[in-house]
Amino acid sequence: MKKNILIISYAYPPNNVAGAQRPYALAKYLDKTKFNVTVITCENPDLPIAENENFDPNLDKVELFYIKSKVGSSATKLRQQTNQKKNKVSVLSKLKSILFKIGQQLIFPDKSMFWYPNVKTYLKQNPEIIKNTDIVFSTSPGVTNHRIARYIKKRNENILWIADFRDFYCVENWHDKSGIKAHLHQNLEKSIIKEASKLTFVTKTMLLAYQKFYLQFQNKMHCVYNGSDKEDFPAAPEYLSDKLSFFYAGSFYGGLRSPFPLMQLLDKAIEDNLMNIKNIQIQIAGNIDEDMKSAMQNYKSYHCIEFLGNLPRTRVLQCMGNVTFLWLIVANIKSHYQTVPIKLFEYIAARRPIINFAPIISESSQIVREMNLGYNFDTVDFNIEKSYPAFKDLLSKYKEGAFNKPVPNENLHTFTWENQIKLMENLL
Repeated sequence: MKKNILIISYAYPPNNVAGAQRPYALAKYLDKTKFNVTVITCENPDLPIAENENFDPNLDKVELFYIKSKVGSSATKLRQQTNQKKNKVSVLSKLKSILFKIGQQLIFPDKSMFWYPNVKTYLKQNPEIIKNTDIVFSTSPGVTNHRIARYIKKRNENILWIADFRDFYCVENWHDKSGIKAHLHQNLEKSIIKEASKLTFVTKTMLLAYQKFYLQFQNKMHCVYNGSDKEDFPAAPEYLSDKLSFFYAGSFYGGLRSPFPLMQLLDKAIEDNLMNIKNIQIQIAGNIDEDMKSAMQNYKSYHCIEFLGNLPRTRVLQCMGNVTFLWLIVANIKSHYQTVPIKLFEYIAARRPIINFAPIISESSQIVREMNLGYNFDTVDFNIEKSYPAFKDLLSKYKEGAFNKPVPNENLHTFTWENQIKLMENLL
């Protein structure tokens, strides 16, 4: 007999954020001979990056319910207004911007809180949804997703609740802080850990951190990685170009992910006449703030940069297959380097070599090293002199054409969504 699974996720395609991919992959790859799949998502989400244009999120045998947030896309419009040049911003927009920033500090637990009341109302008006659910799957960040699943679980104790953590919440973020808001976050996380039937985490490092912190609940904790969709990546051809090119997709997180180590290495190579500035290309897709761009102008390699802005996901995937190196950056803080950016799995599927700037102890560095996917550069106390020999080796191999052919695809299937969702099925 089939089981009815209800997926709760504020973010869902065509929303272009990385967090939309995991619930969509679950809905897509769950075995439909075993599960009836229903998804509840936000109709008007606050979009930090653009939508995936022309993407149809509807899947065969998946029922999709859209519920509006009280404050969703209106927050997106306000953010866009405040990103305009100051002389073009009205007094009203400035006032709204101030109130918006204050509001961001006060909301609990996240921006999805404005979606929560409408979802509760919808579930009350449609009680058969909770009554007929066998499994509820909630995924965060967006801890409000877990609050909704908790609400559902309390009204049907027979439901199996899978609480999925894709980023650290209190552990590594709030547990060493004091104050009312920290106390609220701590209590919320503890209630999720305690009441969920099973918990999943996106890396082994993250799993171990939570098992160590919540010893009594460690047996119900499991690791299921993110992945990539094979359909997004056709057979990789040889890449031939007269330029050494790098592609980065995403944010620099206000400088936590630093572009400067790569730029320092390129500058030194230019100074040593190992590379001509005209033969280097750096493509960056995503929102990059003006302060960061200003700081990047201090480097010679800044003149090699092409800022692509926000791109549809389909365009980002195309770019990944047309460069020498895919550029990965992981911040030097635990909550970042104990997880793995979802773009790493897409980089793996694109089969272009990876140049990874991350703490050497990070799980990203471990994956790149063990699967022989490219080059790791340790960013903890980054030292240009220590890193430069490896970069010179990279340049030498590039000139020999060593990176023209795609990365061998042996064992790359490990990090496909199809494979990871099979692991998730075992928990269900």
